[in-house]
Amino acid sequence: MRGKLTINLWISTILALVLVALAGWVFATPVAAQDQEPSDPHVGAMIMAEPESCSVCHKEAGAKHQASYDELYQDGVIQIADLAYSFTAPDTSTVTFMMTMNGEAFDAREADSLAIYFAPYTGSNFQFEPAAERFSLKGDLAYDGEGGITTSVTGSPDFSAMDGLVVVYGADETVGNLPARIRQVKYPFAALLETGAGVDFVSAANNDGCEKCHTDPYLKHGYIYGQVDNDPATDFYTCKACHLDNGEGGHFEWQLMVDDPLLAAAVLAGEVELTAEQEEQYAYPTTLMNDVHMSHAMEFPYPQSMANCVTCHAGKLDVALADANFNVATCKSCHPVTGSEEYGTSEYALTTLLGSIRDHEDMDLNTEDCTRCHAEGEKAPTFSEIHTGYDKAIFTADGLRYSEAISITIDNATFDGAMLQIFFSAAESPDIGRLDVADIVPAVMVGLYGYDTKDFIIGAHERLFDDNGDDVIDRSDERAVEYEVGTEHPRFTTEFAGEGRWQVTADLSAWADLIADGTVKRVEIAVMPELMNADDVQVALDAPSRTFDLASDGFVDDFYSPIAKVADGCNNCHEALATTFHSPDRGGNLVACRMCHITKSGGSHLELQSRSLDSYVHAIHSFQVFDIGDINFDDPVEAMHYEHHIDFPFPTHSVTNCESCHYEGAYNVPDQSKSLPGILSATDPVEARSIGTLPEYITGPAARACGGCHRAELIKEDAVGELVSLNQHMKREGYLVDAGEDATATLWTVIGQIMAYFK
Repeated sequence: MRGKLTINLWISTILALVLVALAGWVFATPVAAQDQEPSDPHVGAMIMAEPESCSVCHKEAGAKHQASYDELYQDGVIQIADLAYSFTAPDTSTVTFMMTMNGEAFDAREADSLAIYFAPYTGSNFQFEPAAERFSLKGDLAYDGEGGITTSVTGSPDFSAMDGLVVVYGADETVGNLPARIRQVKYPFAALLETGAGVDFVSAANNDGCEKCHTDPYLKHGYIYGQVDNDPATDFYTCKACHLDNGEGGHFEWQLMVDDPLLAAAVLAGEVELTAEQEEQYAYPTTLMNDVHMSHAMEFPYPQSMANCVTCHAGKLDVALADANFNVATCKSCHPVTGSEEYGTSEYALTTLLGSIRDHEDMDLNTEDCTRCHAEGEKAPTFSEIHTGYDKAIFTADGLRYSEAISITIDNATFDGAMLQIFFSAAESPDIGRLDVADIVPAVMVGLYGYDTKDFIIGAHERLFDDNGDDVIDRSDERAVEYEVGTEHPRFTTEFAGEGRWQVTADLSAWADLIADGTVKRVEIAVMPELMNADDVQVALDAPSRTFDLASDGFVDDFYSPIAKVADGCNNCHEALATTFHSPDRGGNLVACRMCHITKSGGSHLELQSRSLDSYVHAIHSFQVFDIGDINFDDPVEAMHYEHHIDFPFPTHSVTNCESCHYEGAYNVPDQSKSLPGILSATDPVEARSIGTLPEYITGPAARACGGCHRAELIKEDAVGELVSLNQHMKREGYLVDAGEDATATLWTVIGQIMAYFK
């Protein structure tokens, strides 16, 4: 009897626990999730997503990232005063200076790095005659504790009467090192002293140009000031201490990467050494022009056209593009000589370009004087006529941005419950000639916002309908709500087009249920304006967009608060959005970008990322490589380019500099009530790495946005243990749902579950 009671008690206890668990699930699960029938083939029995809890522990994570960056590269904390040089016969040079940190005397011997150099100036160049290596004036250091004076004594010639510069630079509190020869420091310092008759050098480039992409203040290699004491007259003086105009350059791999990538890979791998003949062939002096042009054109993934000289030479193009600079050295600093047809670097090679011009086919690049024909008053175009200094897709020949002269405006819209009428127009001011706004071929996009979020439940760029009647949705079907004016489209008609004005009607009746139940309350209307100039080059114009409220039948331009910047964010490095990675009609507006980059698609080129901008852009700027599954790692060139790509640091010298792209404060954990769940792509098949096969996942806004950077870093490191832990953390503190065979159906289920929490 006692045994039966014990068994019954266990059974009762188990049943009670099951009932409690079921009751807890019923009351804790949103209505949208409860309503799903277990027999629904689109709903897995185990799909049950709960909101993310990231903001509980990581609410200020973005602010902490930015704060950690703000501790780096602090301007003026360490200062140098009273820099002086003296010479005592027969061979002793003495340099003295006072160094302070936050106004208090600082022993220069305690700095993490300190360099003192002399750079002679010939009146046009910084160089020793005859050619010699840089000369260090850093010798035995002494410090006067009371006066705060540091003294350096070394043996040297007498530089006191020689025109030139004594250059002091260095940094304290080095916190790390990045690839590509970059240090991360807190407190850089620099000082200059002119000797002899002084220096009247004025650079043809601007320190301000470097600051567009790099640190502010700009610091070469992360710790050497490009400008001293905020004086533009000193631009790149410190650089001349090492970059002597007749020094011997040593980065032969830069030219080899574009001329002979296979040899470059072998040299970098230490498998071969260049012969004396090859070193002579690729020899170059260490001028700033050579090092900056070559590294940006051949080594780094420079994010705009190298022909856009104005980025670095604004206000000085007449100097940079003077006929005297039209020489082989200048051309070779940006162009490959022969290039490699096999690896796609021959299109802009000098031999290719010259071979296409009559009487230039057999030209000896090492001896030819280009200005014999290419000079003012001669028969051939001048240097500035061949290279205006402006990207022809972005600027007119006079340097005016096309996007500043030509604007497209969404003027009005009306909605009758099914049909959305859109009115937009184009205008030109000032008149830049040879272009007519009536020639614009616009594409109209309408994205349907879901659940009061900033994300689109129906993306304009999606293919959702079998428009070809073949019972399958494929790439030949029309985009859901994207329309090139004047073409045939089942959901669009053109009511009027002419003289720079357009009226277009979009049929939204396919989504009447979503509109009726309040899932969709607003839409985003955008226009991508395609326009070709007289040279048949598509010009960079801004793609405007406006948010339209369907219920009030009017625009709500304050609905979306932008979190990232274009004009002084993206365009700092890219000059004009999309010219190098899409088409130039997509500029000026990240909302327009987001109409294609929606949460409902995985990052097709980036594994374990979403197509949504928050994931995609973070991964790209963390230098996760595209299409890793297509890389043949047995090919030494492909393997070399992969290693180079993943080693590039974000150009502001830390990816934690959120404000390089974001508005201040707009980079903390996202509000999941304002952003939809999204799809992460599956892994690509890659042999010989630890990361194995991971499926498509459905995840939340924080896992998508913050994970964009963190996943990218772990993928690059092949840190599978940490990647699995990160995924598990995101799953435990939110949701990471296997998308299964029908990712779209799974996503809709998760969206319903999560968004039911928010009213």
